[in-house]
Amino acid sequence: MGNIWYNEPKTLDVAFDVIGDIVLSAASQQYGGFTVPNVENILAPYAEKSYGKYITKYIDLGLDEEKAKEVAWNDVQREMEQGFQGWEYKFNSVSSSRGDYPFITMTAGTGTSRFAKMATITMLNVRKKGQGQEGHKKPVLFPKLVFLYDENLHGPGKELEDVFEAGIECSSKTMYPDWLSLTGEGYIASMYKKYGKIISPMGCRAFLSPWYERGGMEPADEKDEPVFVGRFNIGAISLHLPMILAQSRSENRDFYEVLDYYLEMIRNLHIRTYDYLGEMRASTNPLAYCEGGFYGGHLKIHDKIKPVLKSATASFGITALNEFQQLYNKKSLVEDGAFAIKTMEYINMKVNEFKKEDGYLYAIYGTPAENLCGVQVQQFRKKYGIVEGVSDREYVSNSFHCHVAEGLTPIQKQDLEYRFWNLCNGGKIQYVKYPIEYNLEAIRTLVRRATRMGLYEG
Repeated sequence: MGNIWYNEPKTLDVAFDVIGDIVLSAASQQYGGFTVPNVENILAPYAEKSYGKYITKYIDLGLDEEKAKEVAWNDVQREMEQGFQGWEYKFNSVSSSRGDYPFITMTAGTGTSRFAKMATITMLNVRKKGQGQEGHKKPVLFPKLVFLYDENLHGPGKELEDVFEAGIECSSKTMYPDWLSLTGEGYIASMYKKYGKIISPMGCRAFLSPWYERGGMEPADEKDEPVFVGRFNIGAISLHLPMILAQSRSENRDFYEVLDYYLEMIRNLHIRTYDYLGEMRASTNPLAYCEGGFYGGHLKIHDKIKPVLKSATASFGITALNEFQQLYNKKSLVEDGAFAIKTMEYINMKVNEFKKEDGYLYAIYGTPAENLCGVQVQQFRKKYGIVEGVSDREYVSNSFHCHVAEGLTPIQKQDLEYRFWNLCNGGKIQYVKYPIEYNLEAIRTLVRRATRMGLYEG
């Protein structure tokens, strides 16, 4: 990295430092969020090395073996806590060369060794306590934490129920962790159940389509396995669905005819992106393309990166489904939603056709639209004015979410948004709000319900 050879860390504190260096280096060489998957399993071997080192040290100082193990365990626990605190300071205070902070996600929860459990629980406890001056501590933004929930590990009475409880405690005090179901229904759980492979979200919500070791887009045979770690998304381009519906009406044309025009536009932009990026040299991002950061990323610095892009996903984003339904028949997603579902099914059919014809991994993405949700309102107003329920607020709804002004219970919101869940497999999240930190049983119930449904629950 930067022409310096990094040796394998021999202790936990050095492992934390090296991962921190890699994250900051990666953030400065690419745009967008990225993920450290199953971070507890990465840290566990280094915790064990530190533990062994401390035991030897204390026995040499004259302690008996049992006492040496006890003191060594406490030392590793403190090292783990300081490591996570160090990350929280580093990732929220040191910006990349572009001036932004690394949008980093860390997933954890399925590691069963005692050091892996220690890592997950400590990470959650550090986040729960917050950072800052004594008496004024507050939780940090990064890294975003995602809890990988497996009913067979985290269910009542299972071996990692204590890890689950640490997650519930953290959820009661902070926005995180988000809860990703590995054993419910749907695409992500199906990959975990069939292959034991976890699809950790990239950034906030992007999920990769399967790419098989030998067969590529489709498995070569029954033994072919999908790869998810080291892969990436080359970008999302989002459909402005209310604008497309308004345009079809103003031009007196069939809605699906106009939608097809914009789907083809996105398709051609993605093809151009694959072609354009494919001509780039590996030297543009040495960590990713030369040092194995990306899957297949062992190229020479002057090689073109085209071979590595084969397994990259390109997304067709969707926003403002609520406003789209409202424009269609003056009903929100809570009141209706049938036309929104029909449209999403159509988009899925078309994108699957494109995928087969072009040989690229296209996916459908529920766009987060943090800034876009305001931009789209301005675009709509400029052409079609202010329409009640569509462009009369300063923002449109994020992806397929029900409008934030709807008076829904968390359970109603889970059920209403679940209708769209398997129509956005390239990226999605389902949020509920529970401003009840004292009621852990309510939070526990909502999280377990979401994971049974197969949701990725914020």
